[in-house]
Amino acid sequence: MKKQINLLKKIILFLFLVIFMLLSVVNAPWFFVSSKLSDSDYSNWMSENLKLEDKIIEIAMMGAHDAFSHEIDIFSPVDNSSADGLMQGFVGRLIKGFSIRQSKTQVVGASDLLKSGVRYLDMRLSFNEEEGEYYTVHNYFSTPLTDVLEELETFLADNPGEFIVLDIQHVYGVDYDSETDFLEVYSYFEDTELLDYAYPDNLKPLFEVSYEDITASKTKGGLIMLSKFTEDNEYFWDYDSYIRSAWANEDEFDKIIDFLEEEMQDIILDSTYQDNFRIMQAVATMEMSGGGIMRSFETWSLLGRARDFNKYLLEYEDLEMLLFAMPILMTDFTTDKETVDQFMQVIIDFNTKD
Repeated sequence: MKKQINLLKKIILFLFLVIFMLLSVVNAPWFFVSSKLSDSDYSNWMSENLKLEDKIIEIAMMGAHDAFSHEIDIFSPVDNSSADGLMQGFVGRLIKGFSIRQSKTQVVGASDLLKSGVRYLDMRLSFNEEEGEYYTVHNYFSTPLTDVLEELETFLADNPGEFIVLDIQHVYGVDYDSETDFLEVYSYFEDTELLDYAYPDNLKPLFEVSYEDITASKTKGGLIMLSKFTEDNEYFWDYDSYIRSAWANEDEFDKIIDFLEEEMQDIILDSTYQDNFRIMQAVATMEMSGGGIMRSFETWSLLGRARDFNKYLLEYEDLEMLLFAMPILMTDFTTDKETVDQFMQVIIDFNTKD
């Protein structure tokens, strides 16, 4: 009888694991959200709405968090340099469907992000040993860096008067003080024509750079790149010196708003932040707690949770005040057809008001 009970327990455990794995796959993020874009094309919203004298650090714009994670799927290899230990090994394979749902933050690539009005791009990189090249990542490998840079260059070539802020937020597995590591990453940019659009850091202080400066009076595309490498290079602005980007690390919507309100007050009261790019990290992150995990299942994916929070943020009555302190509004699922037009109207109205 005891042997039969033990066997039954093993069968139940086995069935539970099988069901969990199946649910993990079915719960894949692309199953619940659409990558269909708005019918509106925002490829030229800057050239159509901004004034030449506008200072670039005061220009409101949409930003994409983990901008290049759109190609992550159930077949994507885990990046051991950045992924949590639970996502690796046997346990990682067991819960991969679930963790994929918490890693995919965008559903389209660079070209469509830019067409949807995004101008700030949060980039994470890691070296893919199997492919022998750098990829964009968010726990899992997504897209070859070369492909992303080519899309950015094409957009800037085709749309004079637009500019991009490229924040190389993380390069996993490198030493930021290493010249060798820097040059390896820099070579990807050097191999494209993207540097032709990069505004160097030795012409003007960031707070003095105008829209006229960065686009040569709307005659070309422009680019500001920020990185954490310490190697002196005119095309890479120092991250620590030129950006303010604080993260709530919350998934309860009211707590995120509370955090953003506190951040707004800190920036307003401390003038040292006001000469930098100031990022409003309007993102809901799954908390590794019982409540956080349950909420993640309720919305099925980070994308689903992002859609809900984006709607919540649009209803927040003091959004314009937040934009005044933090003009770069960074979200997950930034191109969601249900909210992108509303966000872009807020951005354009903010930039064109008297």
